[in-house]
Amino acid sequence: MKRRIIFAHSLLVAAVFFLGCSGASFIPKFLSRTVEHMSEPRQSVPNKITSPILANVGLSVLWIGHATALIQIGDRVFLTDPMFTNTAGMVSGRVIEPGVDPASISRVDYTLISHTHFDHFSYGSLDQLPKNGALLLPLGALPYTPEFGFRETREMKPWEVLEEGNVKITAVPVKHFSGRYGFDIPWMTDRGYTGYVIEYRGKTVFVSGDTGYDQDIFKEIGRRFTIDVAFLPIAPIEPREFMQRVHTDPKEALQIFEDLGARLMIPIHHRTFYQGLEPRITYAQELLEQLVAERGLQQKVYIVKIGEQRIFE
Repeated sequence: MKRRIIFAHSLLVAAVFFLGCSGASFIPKFLSRTVEHMSEPRQSVPNKITSPILANVGLSVLWIGHATALIQIGDRVFLTDPMFTNTAGMVSGRVIEPGVDPASISRVDYTLISHTHFDHFSYGSLDQLPKNGALLLPLGALPYTPEFGFRETREMKPWEVLEEGNVKITAVPVKHFSGRYGFDIPWMTDRGYTGYVIEYRGKTVFVSGDTGYDQDIFKEIGRRFTIDVAFLPIAPIEPREFMQRVHTDPKEALQIFEDLGARLMIPIHHRTFYQGLEPRITYAQELLEQLVAERGLQQKVYIVKIGEQRIFE
């Protein structure tokens, strides 16, 4: 309960920081919904993949849940915002279990952290992963980072590039907010949040992490890169006045997809936690499915299941 009170205070500070006292009215409703769903049993993932890393592949993607995706390009493995624990910030309970067990991930060459919020920078999840690779962080995140034992831990500022062999990873701007505990937002002067563009063996993948919509940002990324697959968030949605500044809904995610000029889109950041006031956990996916059908985008937007692995050659 004490942890829940601390987390509620953090949310309250964040709400007031962005929207004033009107935004703070979201917090008690959110906490009430969180408590309501904490006692529900987690949904299981049938036929879990036990060997997610493939011997020979052009490009494969496996959505583990929330913003966590296992991306393999050739012989290199990338993992985004690993989240395997039962709760986020000791408050939000997971609705569905992770799509794979972390013990089945034998190696990760690059672990990409988009920002320091509890549901994206999970210490307990990082502890469960192999440490053979590099841990990449947004600028300003290093003071929040314990010593996990990765071969390298590196902050990256916007448009900074990491090149190792033929792997090229670029940190790119997105629209979100920094801090981890709410009360630290005003003095965290560095951005503390980022997206990433991964380039390897002729494949280019964009991972946004959390973001709101900004036409200038995403059109600029689209001008600089020819993107094959874009991982874009579609929730939380409601209350829109509160969420819109830092979280895209399905319509805005599709607009980002268009701005980027990407070939394919995979929606993330939905169906895993209750983080808004949507009427049901599948609400964002249902809205996206409707928009995709209306616009004839079924061959471009892949709505994958948690635990589903797609191979693109």
